[in-house]
Amino acid sequence: MKAHLEHLEFIDIAKGLGIILVVCSHTAYPDLMYYTSAFFVPIFFFCSGFTSTKKDIGFTKNFKRHATKLLKPYFFFSMLLLAYFHDFSLRAILGIFYSRYSLYPFGTEPDICHFMIVGNYPMWFLTCMVVAYLLYDLLIYNPKYQYLLIGVYLTVTAGMTFLPILLPWSLDTAPLMAVIMFCGTQIRKYFPDIFNNKKPHWLVIIAFALYLLLIPFCSDINISVRMYGTSMPTYLLAALTGCVVLTGVSRLIQGTLIGKGVQQIGIHSLTIFCIEIPFILFGKQLSDFLLPEMPSLQKDILTSLIQIIIAISGGYLLSVLLHKNEHLRKLVFQAMS
Repeated sequence: MKAHLEHLEFIDIAKGLGIILVVCSHTAYPDLMYYTSAFFVPIFFFCSGFTSTKKDIGFTKNFKRHATKLLKPYFFFSMLLLAYFHDFSLRAILGIFYSRYSLYPFGTEPDICHFMIVGNYPMWFLTCMVVAYLLYDLLIYNPKYQYLLIGVYLTVTAGMTFLPILLPWSLDTAPLMAVIMFCGTQIRKYFPDIFNNKKPHWLVIIAFALYLLLIPFCSDINISVRMYGTSMPTYLLAALTGCVVLTGVSRLIQGTLIGKGVQQIGIHSLTIFCIEIPFILFGKQLSDFLLPEMPSLQKDILTSLIQIIIAISGGYLLSVLLHKNEHLRKLVFQAMS
């Protein structure tokens, strides 16, 4: 059995749209992506589940492949950012191994104790996905207990919202991400033609209507620090419906000039995820130098657009260069054989 289903262009496009929104969330005006806050990170988990299937290589070997493919770039780019920011402090190094933006949730402590302080804070996503893949593989390799395990994952996730600290490697949010991955797999299984045509499938239309209803409940969402908006259940539903809609939009633009451009961004989204912050900071410096005096809102919006362009372009070019060098490609991106 194949490790993944056939390559799907619209999945790359969905990842490309997702990484553009992720970069936007770190710019001078993150409100540009307000209506997408529930799904711009879950889309990567959804896509992973949608394109994955059970492997004959065994649970342990399969998970090791997932883990090495994520952890190799995680530690490579972490070391690169330590050197770039010239910060080898204990907190910076501890942040790499704890892999969480902060120790305390927002609003619970006067000092939330920042951990990932060398521009690596978006990279919590990679270690979260490692844990999510472990939990997801447990579901796939134990079909008799799938729904029992899902109940456990959701119960544990809800219970851990009361913890006073954020757990390392997103142990408190990864179970929910594993459920989103599994939902992607189930949608592919039970609705195999959902994204086969450019005409929206009825499920995509229903998902769009539900997401519109859920938007008022999606303020203050930040999955990196365990913020689910109004509640965890509404977040989960909004994340899933939003992922279905974004994937449907991706299928709609597949084959267009815009779709082809976004697809290339999606193919290199991992590197962009890891290295976006230095480019975003450079974009802010360039904006301050180039833009004339203007109202703060206008300047923030223009600055954000400049930051997005530079971060996406810079991360894309770096990724292309790394992939062209065979030694670096194997060192940074290749999974365990």
